[in-house]
Amino acid sequence: MKPTLLLALGLTLALASCSEEKAAADNTSSSESGGLASLVLSTAPADAIDIADLRKSGKPGDTVTFTGHVIGSDPVFMDGRAVMIMGDPKKLTSCNLRPGDECETPWDVCCDDHDVITASILTVQVVDDAGKPLKTGLKGLGGMKELSALTIIGKVADKSNESNMLINATGIFVQP
Repeated sequence: MKPTLLLALGLTLALASCSEEKAAADNTSSSESGGLASLVLSTAPADAIDIADLRKSGKPGDTVTFTGHVIGSDPVFMDGRAVMIMGDPKKLTSCNLRPGDECETPWDVCCDDHDVITASILTVQVVDDAGKPLKTGLKGLGGMKELSALTIIGKVADKSNESNMLINATGIFVQP
C-alpha cells in the first residue's frame, strides 16, 4: 500500500478514535435510525466535478458535489465506521482495468504514480453531530461496493489539508 494511502487511512482512523468514550455513550446505530439510508439519493446531483478538480479547488467548509469511484487502496471501506476512500477514474487506473494484472484487490491503484494518487483520491465519511464518523460501515449502502461509481454531496471537512482531503457526505448517489 502506498504511503499516501496509508496516511489518509491513518488520519481517518485517528480522527475516528478521538473521544471514543463520549461517542460510545452518545451513539445509536445509524442503520436502526435510518440515518445512513436517508443519505442515499434516487437521482444524480447536477454539476458534479471530478475528484482531481475538487482536490485543486475545494477548501475546508465548502459544500461540494463530485463524482468518482470507490478505488484507491485495500481496504477502501473502513470496517465499523462510515468511512471510505474514493478516487478519480479519469486520473487513476484500478487494477481491474490493467490487462493481465493479477492483483487480489481489483480496486487498488497501486501501479499509478504516487503523486497522481495523492492528487486524485480523498476520504469520504458520514459524521455525527460531534463530527465523528458514525460507527457503522458504508459498504452495501444503496448497493455500494468496491469499484462503484458514486456522486457525493458533502462539505470539505475542517481537518482537510493538502495531503488528505476529507469530505463529510450529506448525500450519496450510487450510479447504476
